[in-house]
Amino acid sequence: MRALKALTVLAVVATGAWCGYWVIGQQALDRAIRAGLAHVPEVSAESHSIQGFPNRFDVTFDQPRIALDGMAWSAPFVQILALSYQPNRLIAVFAHDQVLRVNGTEASLHSDDLRASVVMDAALDLPLDRVTLVGQGLDLLTGAANNRLDTLRLASRRIGPAIHEVAALAETVYPDTAMMDRLDPQGLWPRRFDQLRLDAEAEFDRPLDRHVFDGPEPRLTRVTLTGARVAWDGVDILASGRLTPDSAGRLSGDVTLTVTGWRRLLDLAQAQGLLTPDNQTTLTAMLAGMATGDDGQTIAVPLAVVDGDLRMGPVVLGTLPPLR
Repeated sequence: MRALKALTVLAVVATGAWCGYWVIGQQALDRAIRAGLAHVPEVSAESHSIQGFPNRFDVTFDQPRIALDGMAWSAPFVQILALSYQPNRLIAVFAHDQVLRVNGTEASLHSDDLRASVVMDAALDLPLDRVTLVGQGLDLLTGAANNRLDTLRLASRRIGPAIHEVAALAETVYPDTAMMDRLDPQGLWPRRFDQLRLDAEAEFDRPLDRHVFDGPEPRLTRVTLTGARVAWDGVDILASGRLTPDSAGRLSGDVTLTVTGWRRLLDLAQAQGLLTPDNQTTLTAMLAGMATGDDGQTIAVPLAVVDGDLRMGPVVLGTLPPLR
């Protein structure tokens, strides 16, 4: 009986201590939020509340707004969730409707579900380790244009003190119909893309940690494109390599282009007048010798990019737009 009483007392004391820890943590978090909002005028909210007793800190911001150079974001609410014993791992749950403004252009984003996770190292500076954002059933409206996609995934992970690997993936994408009809009145190109993907490395002038709110904002000093993919019915284009811009934004580097369904791609280019029949015949004969697979529908072409010019050997295929 004494042992049972001792265990009961121990359980009561532990429960009380844990509840006290949550209350103290809640009060400290509330003070930190108020101080942070006062210290960073670019971030604001009409009000906030903290719930989740006793195992979580669930913070709800009402009417949050972020305004940075030429960019602004606002929403009815956003929730930031964390386990009380693991505060360096956060989950953000977004409202179904949000408003984005970029250089005076306003866009509305509707989603069936949109949430993100943020993981920071358990160190005093809380350096950012990785971020993941997943959205389902998204509609991006800009003016009368509506671009729809079933799934959006954005992710980053730290690979150096101030370098982060970044990936963006959109699946089952329906670009705005009116826009596509203007760009392609013949209806030759797809109105539905199975996958759009972009991979890159981003380097900043200082680590992304809790000190980002002290002094000037971290500055992006270098972006290296490392991969891209565009896939639709019968065509899959995959680019891999490293392209780095110079001070003027002109890209340089090496890239390998792997294309499945290349014959269909040439037919589309010829139908739209991008290739003459003679050029198509010449390219078909040349690329057929490089084709792999049982059906000969896949080619891998090494390309070089020099000051923005896309080259296959000595032949300039075109010029890539500068990255700014």
